[in-house]
Amino acid sequence: MLSLMKRPILVWDLPTRLFHWLLAAGVLGAFAIGNLVDDDQPAFAWHMLLGATAAFLVLLRIVWGLVGSRYARFGSFVFGPRAILDYFRGLLSKDTKSFVGHNPGSSVAIFAMLFLTVGAAVTGALMGSGGEALEELHEVFANALIIVAGAHVAGVLLHTLRHRENLTGSMIAGTKVGDEADAIRSSHPLVGLGFVALTAIWAVGLASGYDAQAGTVRLPLLGTTLAVGEGAEGEKRGGGEHERHGEHDEDDDD
Repeated sequence: MLSLMKRPILVWDLPTRLFHWLLAAGVLGAFAIGNLVDDDQPAFAWHMLLGATAAFLVLLRIVWGLVGSRYARFGSFVFGPRAILDYFRGLLSKDTKSFVGHNPGSSVAIFAMLFLTVGAAVTGALMGSGGEALEELHEVFANALIIVAGAHVAGVLLHTLRHRENLTGSMIAGTKVGDEADAIRSSHPLVGLGFVALTAIWAVGLASGYDAQAGTVRLPLLGTTLAVGEGAEGEKRGGGEHERHGEHDEDDDD
């Protein structure tokens, strides 16, 4: 009788859903460009711009994770080690309880992806100051992010097949089957529109503040100018090397 009382209820608000898909697009786009386009080509700038936009999305998500609706708040999907282990055991044995909001597996993946996205963006921004260590650390963050994202997708597929619960569909429509008492009251459409507007302003500001010749980008709202990639530093080092070679040539002529 209880199961008959359950129906589709609103669980995921619009800002949470927008963040999910925009971050996925930004991370995948940045990773693809970073691996398929040479860093001396003009198109490589999109790798850096997408990475910076992804980091901005994470900042917005952190704010919403503190003040957002019930299942968007971080406090609703914090689980201890035992709960996480029990979830994965149950996932493999088809004997796990259902969760209205994020399950323990998704919770771990989300926290990891937020951290790794910021780590990749920060190390990518600092690479312009030079140093192979930063470049290697940036690659570690980026590769770890893709691995975690892939594991998250695999977990969603496994959960969907095992428990006949369409998690991907719920992140699109915002609904799950459950009790009326567990539903959130609003999808917060105005906050979602504000979310998109701020992200668009940030992205357009980044693109406008990017100087390909100087190899710099001016961060919107902050006004800080950063060297991006290795272009500016590489030109300086290359120029210095040419000057030194010229000096040696002159010495040889003498």
